[in-house]
Parts: sequence; C-alpha cells; structure tokens
Amino acid sequence: MPAYFDNAATTDLCKEALIAFEQAARIYANPSSVHSAGLEAEKLVASSRKKLLSVIGGTGKGTLVFTGCGTESNALALFGTSYAKKANINKNIIISDSEHPSVYNGAQELKNRGFEVRTLKTHGGAADPAELSALVDENTYLISVMTVNNETGAVYDIKELCRAAKEKNPRVIFHTDATQAFMKTDTNVSVSGVDMMTVSAHKIGGPKGVGALYISNKVISSRSVSPLLFGGGQEDGLRSGTENTAGIAAFAAAAEYGKANYDADLSKITELSEFIKSELEASGVRVNRPVRSVPHIISATLPDIKSEVMLRFLSANGVYISSGSACSSHHPGISRSLQAFGLPAKEADCTVRISLWRQNTEEEARLLIKNIREGVQNLIKIRK
Repeated sequence: MPAYFDNAATTDLCKEALIAFEQAARIYANPSSVHSAGLEAEKLVASSRKKLLSVIGGTGKGTLVFTGCGTESNALALFGTSYAKKANINKNIIISDSEHPSVYNGAQELKNRGFEVRTLKTHGGAADPAELSALVDENTYLISVMTVNNETGAVYDIKELCRAAKEKNPRVIFHTDATQAFMKTDTNVSVSGVDMMTVSAHKIGGPKGVGALYISNKVISSRSVSPLLFGGGQEDGLRSGTENTAGIAAFAAAAEYGKANYDADLSKITELSEFIKSELEASGVRVNRPVRSVPHIISATLPDIKSEVMLRFLSANGVYISSGSACSSHHPGISRSLQAFGLPAKEADCTVRISLWRQNTEEEARLLIKNIREGVQNLIKIRK
C-alpha cells in the first residue's frame, strides 16, 4: 500500500461525504427550477449552506457563496471587491508576501490594471499586526492574508491582524484564505472578525470541484462585492451557474464530520507529526519550524538534495509527498513562499512538504522516514 502524505494538495473522500454525494446525485433536478423536483434540490443546497455556516460560526453573520474551487472564491474576493465600487480604482490592497498563487497572482493582475498592491512580510512564519497597521491608510479598501500557509504550515494571527487593520481604517474589508486552515485550526468568523473567508471541500475530505466564499452581512448590505460570473443570477446574483448540488451536499457532510471529530483528529495528527519531525531531524533533515504552525504540514529542508530528485525517489517506492503548492507544480521555480519565510534560494530548492490527514498511520510514517533516510544516503552518494 502506498504512503500518501500530500494531503495539503488534496484529501481522500471521507465515507460521510461519499454517502452524501451519492444520495444528492439522485436529486438531479436543477435547484433553480420551480417545480417540486427543483425545489427539493434547492432545499438541499440551502440546508448544506446552513450547515457550513454553522460550522464556521457564520450563522446570522453572513452568507456562503458556493463556487467551483478555492481559487474561484479567492478571485471573487479580490476582483469582486475591487470592481464593486468605482471609487476603488487607483486605491490599494494589501496581501502577505507568502500568499497562495490564487491570491498573489490575482493581486499582480490587479496591479497591472492600475490598483496599488502593498505587501506584508511573513518572515519566520509570523505577520506583525503593527506592520500591517502601518501599511493601511484611508485608501486601503481590501486586505487578504491567509490563515495557514500552504507550504510551511505557519499560522497567522488573523484575529489580531484584522483588529489592527480595522482600528486604522474601519471601512477596510478583510479577507482570509482559510483553505489550508479549515478543520485544522480555528476558523470561526465570529471570533476572527473577518469580512470574507475562503474554504474548499477537497482539503477536508470532500470532493473536488466545490468551494465557498463566506461574505459578511456588512459587505452584502453595502454592496461591496460584485459578481465575476453573469447569467441566471444564482447564489443571490454573486455566482451565476447551476449549483453543484451533490458536491455542495458532500462538502457540508465532510465539514460536519470534521467538526464532530476535530479534537480526536488533531490529537492523532499532532502525535504523528511530532514523531515524523523527530525522526527527520535524526536523519539529518532540517525541519522548518514557524513561530506557530498546524501539525498537518511539515516543511523540511534536505541536505543538498533537490526536492524534485527526492520526490521521484520516494514516488518510485510508493511514498507520496510534494515540493510545495500543487497549484504551481507545473510552473517550476524557487518557491516565493519559502523565500518569504526566510530560506535562501538554494535551500528552498531542497525543501519538501509532508502533509498529514486523519487516515495516516504510524506504519505509513515509519515507511516515509525509512525511505527519506535511504534517499538522503543514496542521493548524497550519487552527488559525490
């Protein structure tokens, strides 16, 4: 059996999500149809939205707009906010220097279109609220800082960052990409105070092809976000297109299961993560430890062995990890996120990501360590 440790790229579909998907797939009518079959589908989408809002603490605080993925949710947050009001043209947004490509590249496109983009540093896996406050001014209309870094596992204090930003400019809209944080750390919007938050199903045991953007009542009522897709006006006019009923139902089922098993999952993954980190360090591999991190993601720098070389070695032995974000794997280069963390380019090129989920076992972890140890010994010999 292979040892799969690339869960930050995607997770296995959990049983609860699969059951919900299969049941919802039989409710095949279009949720926008006005006949009884369509109303049944609409009720399923509505109940799934209600369940997910409850899980993130957003009941009565805002709504969820279902999208095709986390990338689309981030695009809706960035571009939907930027173009919602003409007054935003030529004003500024703030992102961190280690954002996921869907936010970072989106911000660069906004820059190309005339918006100003300011950057918050995350050296060592920490973002300073005071530094963010200094970047905010009266022309800042949007801030987007991820909750958990997808390559290092660093956790940024979104509650404090949001507080600092809004003290400086109460009108600013704060968005967080919580794709890697959902079901791994606290993502309660009532606690953090964020205005928008991105989540994705396939990172928590749900299916691919469905994500969501939480939008606060404040943003909705002030019409501070506009749609990117135009058509039939689904999702309260913010995301036209027929809803993925089965995917949405499975997303809600995965989230409810994750919430019910959160403490047990976290305890198991933390124990396994600490074991792997200890064994890696004993094998001559450096573990990159952010100021604060989730146990689900381990960033490790190999001793003068390029990550891609180690990945091929491990894959040939049935062990699967990654060298960084799967969303940028087809565009090789030195990781921007790892360099923002503080790694020199050469070390970043030798860094791998090991990401865990609830199905991983100690036996798989031992197989992972055994093969990394053999890889370090054999590949260094080849280099010599």
